[in-house]
Amino acid sequence: MDPISLGLIALVALTVMLFSGMRIAFATAICGFVGLWALRGYVPAASLASTVAHGHLTSYSLLVLPLFIMMGFFAFFAGITRDLYWAARQWLGHLPGGLAIATVFGSAGFAAACGASTASAAVMGKIALPELKKFGYDDKVATGAVAAGGTMATMIPPSVLMVIYGFIAEESIGALLLAGILPGLMEAVSYGLMLWVRFKINPELGPPIRGITWSERFRSLKGVWGMVVLIILVMGSIYTGLATPTESAAVGAIGAFLMALPRLNWRSFKDTMLETAKTSGMIFAIVAGVLIFVHFLGFTGMPGIIAESIITLDISPTLVLILILLLYLFLGMFLDGIGMLLLTVPLVLPTIHHLHESTGNELFNPIVFGVLVIRMIEIGLITPPVGLNVYVLKGVAPKVKMGDIFKGCGWFVVVDLINVAILISFPAIILLIPTTMIR
Repeated sequence: MDPISLGLIALVALTVMLFSGMRIAFATAICGFVGLWALRGYVPAASLASTVAHGHLTSYSLLVLPLFIMMGFFAFFAGITRDLYWAARQWLGHLPGGLAIATVFGSAGFAAACGASTASAAVMGKIALPELKKFGYDDKVATGAVAAGGTMATMIPPSVLMVIYGFIAEESIGALLLAGILPGLMEAVSYGLMLWVRFKINPELGPPIRGITWSERFRSLKGVWGMVVLIILVMGSIYTGLATPTESAAVGAIGAFLMALPRLNWRSFKDTMLETAKTSGMIFAIVAGVLIFVHFLGFTGMPGIIAESIITLDISPTLVLILILLLYLFLGMFLDGIGMLLLTVPLVLPTIHHLHESTGNELFNPIVFGVLVIRMIEIGLITPPVGLNVYVLKGVAPKVKMGDIFKGCGWFVVVDLINVAILISFPAIILLIPTTMIR
């Protein structure tokens, strides 16, 4: 059997395994190993599978993942999430839709300490939903704000998906983390603006909060300053070149630990370590499995053939990019973000590299492409049938119908698509901060 046919059979088998519910780490490792066995024989396949996984997982750059995850857990136990939400509530609650807007900006603040969107949605759901319910906010709007707000953790650094993309694409992780800042802020502002307009038109969706004094607003900032300093230290050290992303992540983890120390007990410390280990282990297992599968696809020659096939299409390069991004929108309905990223980037990135070299257009810069892909993965987190943030939020708010949560996310998806169109039209927004960083 020729390698291409074997590659296609492996892709079909992988799809069947994933839809049957098998974990992506096991499905990709099995398909990749069996494919290598068929191509190279058992002994070379076993040797390749072990050395590929071990060689990549011991990479120094991947150490940033458990450190950023630890930083997020310490920030949670330090009560930073609640403090950020409360400050946003005090400053924005008087606006039309103020509590929903505060939820979005509180989520954006927590995203700067937590790189996982589902964790952000779960934590903010427990904090914000009772307050939104207390003031009589519409269930669809309330849950939509929490679910969509949680997606910003995949864009605003420290983003786990940005680190994984940088690892797979062999791009600067520091530059990618910095590239997510402006699109992330744009996302938060556009969400807030959309909510303000909706509540201005239809005040019955929920009332503004009255009677908040200026002294209460300023007092609420005392729980925020530590997080602001932490963000400046972590991202500032990357931007100025004083530290690598891994070193900055270590600074962030230590800083979050010191901030959490007054509220930390042995049980919460142990939980932080265990959750960090479990989350990191899960991610590394997926990376290992996908690396074996991608290595097999490399032997079949499929990535190069796919790139050549796309390039020879008689359509504009921009349309090629849009079609690739639409593919992510479709895949996001069925796959989780990490798996989608690891499975697809090795296949489509050669095409992006070729378009960048042939056109010189920064729209096809791998860093710009990475941000756009992460943006599309964000949308997949709140669209049916497999919107992970929606499923997480359903567990937090069991009395709200799943359909209502998806409906509540609809307006945010529209805003997301508009934001993607803006970023495609003006890729300089993505590159503004990374191009000025000191290397």
